[in-house]
Amino acid sequence: MTPLTGVLLVGGASERFGAPKALARFRGETLAERGRRLLAEACDEVLVVGKQSDVLPFDVLDDGTTSRAPAHGVIAGLRAARHDVAVVLPVDVPLMTPAALRALGEAAAVPSSRIPLPGAYQRALLPVLEARVAAGELSLRGVNPTTFWLGEELLVDADTPEALLELERPGHALVVGGTGMLARAARELRDRGHVVTCIAHRSANLGQGITVDPADYRDTLRLRDALANATMSRGPIELAVCWIHTDAPQAPRVVAEALAPGARLVQVFGTRVWPLAAPPLHVAYRQVLLGSTEGRWLTHEEISSGVLNAVDTDRPLAVVGERKEQVSD
Repeated sequence: MTPLTGVLLVGGASERFGAPKALARFRGETLAERGRRLLAEACDEVLVVGKQSDVLPFDVLDDGTTSRAPAHGVIAGLRAARHDVAVVLPVDVPLMTPAALRALGEAAAVPSSRIPLPGAYQRALLPVLEARVAAGELSLRGVNPTTFWLGEELLVDADTPEALLELERPGHALVVGGTGMLARAARELRDRGHVVTCIAHRSANLGQGITVDPADYRDTLRLRDALANATMSRGPIELAVCWIHTDAPQAPRVVAEALAPGARLVQVFGTRVWPLAAPPLHVAYRQVLLGSTEGRWLTHEEISSGVLNAVDTDRPLAVVGERKEQVSD
């Protein structure tokens, strides 16, 4: 794997936003905290570049100019980076996933010739950037000719508070296996404002706002149909919580491929852990490992509470209860 430096750009003017974007909140954390965390998942080093006068809860590398143009931040990041490839993420692009950031870095590429950020820049491009800026050219378009396609839905930036609020709306949540141990989690997601679809072996009435589809997720074609119908009826799926047994090895990938760009797939594991290999780039993949507490198995309430906490904290791995071995084949 290519060693990567992540560069979070926080020095934008935020004119249309009306306040510093870096301090705006999204899913329980500031955009700066979120961007730094996503880059830390994808990269071996993270630099936050902007203006030292910008008050943030971590160190900011000053780009050394009075201009707020992103090009200055890219130059400062490349100069300070320990590694030859820098993955650059503007602070106002909250739907990017760690996998997509890593893919840009491995390819040393930008999404397209007209979308230079987020993108990866090699240190070898530094003289080109410096010469362009010295000549008054502050655009990053054309600096890196190498492209790696990403869906534009991942690249949406929040230029206004209203745009950020639209990206944060609860949206459509899917719970696979949601009529048993995850029933409380399904109800809580509904109470948080999500429209909820449950796919489970058996039907159940979980109350208003939750649609239960009694589909056998071991049947790949039936599962695809259920996901397509749910998306068509209730909108793009932006969060999926799945407890899928090992007798349905294709089901996690089928679910992942059906999710909206920037969605989270939270896969819950009991005794055996079999994580999804190479999740799609448009999905943030998370694992929740269930253990025990005080020598007994977790209750349904404890499981749902732990899973919801994992959804809220949005980390790659969460353990509920006590577990001696966190990962196994």
